Amino acid sequence: MLLFSNLNLGIMKKLNNFWIGLVSCFFAPLLLFLCTWTALSGSPISEIGHWLRQPVFMQYLIFCMLPDLIMIFLGYKSDSFNYCRGGVLGVAPYLCTL
Repeated sequence: MLLFSNLNLGIMKKLNNFWIGLVSCFFAPLLLFLCTWTALSGSPISEIGHWLRQPVFMQYLIFCMLPDLIMIFLGYKSDSFNYCRGGVLGVAPYLCTL
């Protein structure tokens, strides 16, 4: 619990903004997906349409959302509710694809 109380006084209070949460949680999984897709799969971005129906792709999408879900959790624990509201709204399109 000491870690979360230190976050309350530090960075998370400065980031307690709806728009920061929305933009960061929307673009972070997209950027992580694009960077790791080209590095790990070796196939071009144009072949994503072929992978959309595969169960491995859904697990990969969850992997890309994991950092955002951790940030939303830390924001919730440090009482940064505006960031959490924007973050949940930013992650919603990715959750709808599951």
